[in-house]
Amino acid sequence: MLLMALLGSACGGLPKKPINTDFAERNWQIRTATLSVVQSFELKGRLAESGLTGARGDLSWSQSGERFDVRVSGPLGVGALAISGDPRSVEIHTKDGIFVTDSVETFMQQRLGWSLPIPLLRYWVLGLPAPVRDKAPPTLILDDAGRAQTIKQAGWMIAYDEYQTVGSLSLPRKLSMVNGQRSFRIVIDTWSGTP
Repeated sequence: MLLMALLGSACGGLPKKPINTDFAERNWQIRTATLSVVQSFELKGRLAESGLTGARGDLSWSQSGERFDVRVSGPLGVGALAISGDPRSVEIHTKDGIFVTDSVETFMQQRLGWSLPIPLLRYWVLGLPAPVRDKAPPTLILDDAGRAQTIKQAGWMIAYDEYQTVGSLSLPRKLSMVNGQRSFRIVIDTWSGTP
C-alpha cells in the first residue's frame, strides 16, 4: 500500500508532456489551408458580455463570401440587433431604426456602449487569425493538435476553450475575447454550410 501511494504521488508530480511543435505546426499548416478556403458558413450560439453588464443574447451568423448577416437577440442591451453587409458598407437594424455605416465597431460603441470587431470575428470564429495588411502580425499559440489555443490580434486576446467536430473539421465551440475592459464569450451550438 505504501509503495502504491508513493508511486501515485510520484506520478502526480511529473511535468506535463510538452507538445510536439513540429507535429502541431504541420497540422496548423494543413488546418489553415483547409479553413482559409471556407467562404460560407452558418452558426448559431450564444454571446455573453463578461464585463460590467454581464448581458447575454442569442447569436446567429451567416457568412457568404465577404457578405455577412449577424443577428443578436435577447437582452445584451439591445433587444434585437441585425448587422449585415460587407467590409465596405454595413446596414444595422436596431429598435431605433436602420443605419448605414462603414465602421460598424464605432457605430456599435457609440450607440450600444459595446462593440465587436465583426470583420475580424468572421475569421476568429473559425479558429483562424484574420488576414492583415500593414498591421502587426497576430501572435499565435497552438495546442498539441495544431489548433489555435490563443490568438492575439488587433488589441484582442482570443482564447479557444473547446473545439467540436463538424463534418471533417474541428471548429471552435467555446471561445472568449478580451480587449482591455471589454470581454465577451461565445458558445457555438451548431455549425452548418461548412465542408
